[in-house]
Amino acid sequence: MARTGQPGTAPGVAEADLDLGDHVTRLLDRPARDPATGADPLVLVHALGLDRRMWAPVAGCLPPDRRVIAYDVRGHGRAAGAPPPATVRDLAEDLLRLLDTLGLARVALAGLSMGGAVAQTFAVHHPGRLSALHLVATAADPQPAYLERADRVERYGVVEQLPATLERWFTPAFLAADPEPVRYARETLAGVRAADFGAGWRALARLDVRAGLGGLRLPVRVIAGGDDPATPPALMRGIAQDIPGAEFVIIDGVRHLPALEAPERLAALLRPEFRRP
Repeated sequence: MARTGQPGTAPGVAEADLDLGDHVTRLLDRPARDPATGADPLVLVHALGLDRRMWAPVAGCLPPDRRVIAYDVRGHGRAAGAPPPATVRDLAEDLLRLLDTLGLARVALAGLSMGGAVAQTFAVHHPGRLSALHLVATAADPQPAYLERADRVERYGVVEQLPATLERWFTPAFLAADPEPVRYARETLAGVRAADFGAGWRALARLDVRAGLGGLRLPVRVIAGGDDPATPPALMRGIAQDIPGAEFVIIDGVRHLPALEAPERLAALLRPEFRRP
């Protein structure tokens, strides 16, 4: 089974800058080949330290009859150096501005890691804008350990955290093979400003959406990497159990970044048709 993908090379994808007020983001935007199918656009939110290109391998595996959008979260990619977020709610409100600017009344939303925190927060505060929610390798509760990571990166820099981060992100065999997705992740993370990376960790440390999950009334799929040490299956299962009717799925043999290590298998789970609560 192929498990590689080349970020930035998904066929039919256009890129454009979008002004969100206090910062500019960049979109990866693949239009639907046949918009008449009626599937809502799928918006993808990337992990801390990466950018919109993390989703390019997945976008390349998705059916062409659906619009797919990924964007740079505040402090990442084209949006590096933007005013830092105080909370994940700030990042969720950025997403709301993005949807409003694009004229998208309702979308399906998928987020991985930090992106999953943004997606949960958006769903809790703006449920009417979503037709489906996919939460991948993420958390829902405050994580005090993330403050230690913020302190460390601000003191020693991002490069010092590269080895440990890559080991959390990828299985040993995939990391040792050093395919294009690993090189993309290494190079992108190495280029992140310490201030942006630290601000991301501090915002995630304050994440607390667990109490709002029980009020969600939309199709939700919670997806865990079977070997993920950062957000293990037991943690992800707990999130699924708190959301009425949520499905829980494990992608075996991957760690924290199935979007890069197993894009075909993740793409197969981001389909619009699944059980409603």
